[in-house]
Amino acid sequence: MNYRRILVFAAHPDDEMAMAGTIRKLSDLGVEVHVCVSTDGCEGYPVAEWKDDIVKMRMQEQAEADKVMGVHKRHHIGSPDMGLVNDKQTFLKFIEIVRKVRPDAAFTHGPDDRHRDHVNTCHISLEALWQAAEPVSMELGPAWNTPHIYYYTAVKGQPPHILYDCTGYAHIPCLARATQVSQHVLWNCTRQELEAEAERLRQANEPYCERFWMTDRMVLTDFPPLAE
Repeated sequence: MNYRRILVFAAHPDDEMAMAGTIRKLSDLGVEVHVCVSTDGCEGYPVAEWKDDIVKMRMQEQAEADKVMGVHKRHHIGSPDMGLVNDKQTFLKFIEIVRKVRPDAAFTHGPDDRHRDHVNTCHISLEALWQAAEPVSMELGPAWNTPHIYYYTAVKGQPPHILYDCTGYAHIPCLARATQVSQHVLWNCTRQELEAEAERLRQANEPYCERFWMTDRMVLTDFPPLAE
């Protein structure tokens, strides 16, 4: 892999953790990892008293998770949780971030999901990656074509195209999720339990892969090499 920069689209502040092992491994290899979050997570409060503070809490949790995963920079679209829509203003924000980051590869949600924010992130990000390469809305920055585009979740009915070897990083998803304290009620776990599981996985050091699917927007210019 010769990527210099990648851009990971996440509907909510923790969705990118589905590929946390890959993010950390690529970061350790010198790849500049950017994460673009569509929503502010304002509805993700499991306790009514947290309603006024949940956005701030989730911003703090994201900053802690970025240290675990090695994220270079996080970008925010700022749509309300459960309210991401494909209107012009939102669409232009996506295009601007693509042109600002200028990624060699992008990763986004797959189309087979029941959550409206996940599905809309999939559709908007794919469209923005296409339009970012066109000579339109040039005040948003120079046009940029992202050659490789992958799904990292929510693809049904077909096996993954890529099983990326993340052996040695199996504990990173648990460590990243351990930082998301506001979501632990939803996940039916505690920080201590996630950290203990992360340590077990780290010590076990068993083979571990993360799954990816190539989108129909991605065209290979050569036959991929044989697996070693």
